[in-house]
Amino acid sequence: MEQNTDVVIPIIDLDKLGLQTADVEDVDQITMDRVSRELDSAFSTVGFVYLKNHGVNQQLVDNLFERSKSFFHLPESIKENYRCGVENCDGYTGRDGEILDTSARHEIRESYDVASPDGLYPDEHAPEFRQAINDLAPPMCELTFRLLKCMALALGLDKEFFGERHKFMFKAAEKNRTIFRTLFYPSLADTETLAGVVRCGLHSDYGTITLLLQDDMGGLEILSQGKWFPAKPIPGTIMINLGDMMQFWTSDRYVATVHRVVVPEEEIRRRTPRQSIAFFVHPDNDVMIAPLDGSGKHEPVDALTYVKSRLIASSYK
Repeated sequence: MEQNTDVVIPIIDLDKLGLQTADVEDVDQITMDRVSRELDSAFSTVGFVYLKNHGVNQQLVDNLFERSKSFFHLPESIKENYRCGVENCDGYTGRDGEILDTSARHEIRESYDVASPDGLYPDEHAPEFRQAINDLAPPMCELTFRLLKCMALALGLDKEFFGERHKFMFKAAEKNRTIFRTLFYPSLADTETLAGVVRCGLHSDYGTITLLLQDDMGGLEILSQGKWFPAKPIPGTIMINLGDMMQFWTSDRYVATVHRVVVPEEEIRRRTPRQSIAFFVHPDNDVMIAPLDGSGKHEPVDALTYVKSRLIASSYK
């Protein structure tokens, strides 16, 4: 496991566990055990990790960036026809539509969420967007299931423990609120870089884990040991971070690290849009999340109730 000295986020080489190995059952136990140990170490300290040799086709990622950009460049009046909300988890959220940090005056970003292949897509105005997401979703799901196996092994559980609790991941929103989100951070004029204006306010993610794909603009920061560190994009890697529900499950052994996206100080970067793709992995809606060690550190809660409570608290509008 390599150490990125700039940001204290480890880099894990998936090697044979990556999708270049077609069947996860063909992965040798030595590789499974190594990756399990390294994920356990990262998630119990920093809460973030970079994965290399993951096997996700970069062309699929680049294509989704392009197709989602075509939607975000549409007039606001058209994008508003696809508005997202707490109950309808598919659709568009505009600037200030989701306030994650209540101390922020403005959060300048746009996003489009989908929770299944059959969800709400802007087919009329961005006809290739649906296919781009549905091309990338299967490898992201498969990679997630492989990571969940390793995490279960690291915690001394049956390797299928977490997978069995994510059966409907990106299959049906009424059974699982896993979200495939494309994000667009518009260019910012000097008048918009005032105090209290951020691209994404400080927060922790709600679910099990998040898989993040970034462009090369940067801006993501994580809070570790009381200090903010830049989580710089590393070409060819996928960033993984822990969510609240996994922290609850592990009685705080694993850490759902707070993070944010800041406005760049350099003018040229402020005026350059930023894009990212986040795959927010959630357990099935009816799964009860309670500490696996039987402790009372966190009150039991079902996955759907917790997600909705966080969406309401984030001033989703």
